[in-house]
Amino acid sequence: MNFTRFELAGKPLASLSIGCMRYPSREAAAEVIAACAEQEVLYLDTSPMYCYRSEEENTETWTGAAIAGYRDKMIVSAKCATGNGGNQVGEYDPARGFSITTADQVRRQIDQSLRRLQVDRFDCYQLWAAHVPELFDEALKPGGWLEGVMKAKDEGLFDHLGVTGHADSAEIKRWVDSGWVEMITVPFHIMDTSRLEGMRYARDHGVAVVAMNPLAGGFLGSASEGLAREMADAGVTSAADLALRYVASIEGVSALSGMTSAAEARANCDTLSRPLWSEEQAEALRLRFEAMIQGAEYVCTGCRYCLPCAEELDIPGILRLRNYNVVLQLESAQREFRHKYRHDEHFRADKCTECGLCEGRCPNQLPVSRLMAEVMATMGETV
Repeated sequence: MNFTRFELAGKPLASLSIGCMRYPSREAAAEVIAACAEQEVLYLDTSPMYCYRSEEENTETWTGAAIAGYRDKMIVSAKCATGNGGNQVGEYDPARGFSITTADQVRRQIDQSLRRLQVDRFDCYQLWAAHVPELFDEALKPGGWLEGVMKAKDEGLFDHLGVTGHADSAEIKRWVDSGWVEMITVPFHIMDTSRLEGMRYARDHGVAVVAMNPLAGGFLGSASEGLAREMADAGVTSAADLALRYVASIEGVSALSGMTSAAEARANCDTLSRPLWSEEQAEALRLRFEAMIQGAEYVCTGCRYCLPCAEELDIPGILRLRNYNVVLQLESAQREFRHKYRHDEHFRADKCTECGLCEGRCPNQLPVSRLMAEVMATMGETV
């Protein structure tokens, strides 16, 4: 296993971390954690809301049961949010860890997580889902989240304090400059590197960086014959291989993967036990990945000049999935399109009336109407 430069609670932070939000069952949680622990993948990212079914059945209780007997080997992280999971403070929801805004509420939250996890202390505690500046500011108010958490830290209930969220680089820098943040968890993958500046700023200031969604929410977790063929010279074997090693090749960054089975955990451990690239090599591969998509015939560049569509179709979104299907032969692209077709009217490409408005606006002169029909024929056969 490869490791970052950071330690948490005196243990090395591996290039792979365990995201505890996608377990299908209590048994799967135990299998994933055990498989990872064998490879010294120790960091566990839990929350009160993940896999929540009841007070007795949720990620925290499953994780607590899974680590019984070797808790001291693992790096256990818990968290709660000042917001409602989105961008606003909502109604206080302790069961799921949302809208925690007072020091007393924070203590209640910490005690709840300790009880569910069956531990007497954490290794890390985090301000969860600080997506916008207002939610970080909420934590800093007198008598609020930070005051309660600092008191718990002084009592020895955890070692490290961090922040998670989908904020941009400017906001990440503000977190770091606050002086109390020791670790951050932010979205980062080969298709979205917009937070890289903030991540490097954190790393260079001694703040550990954990990257959530390294497989783009699982989108890059499947086979890709085209990608493996085009990047065989770099030793790339699959989309998942490229995606995970790309993230871990950014110095100081651990890839937080939500694994669902022991087999998946072992595969990810094997991938991140392979040699990593330098940051320069990783960037070169990212550009090659991007060029593969952009170099194909009739590739949508996502400029959105085609919108609005008279039928309210998400034309760039549909054609983005076509790009991945045609260029990368990415199996998950078809699954993603079919899922969106069933659940989102903006992805029902067969609603296209061939009015031509989008084609008249497209700077790349794409035959959009024809491509909509192609998408339905090649990707929507079983919808």
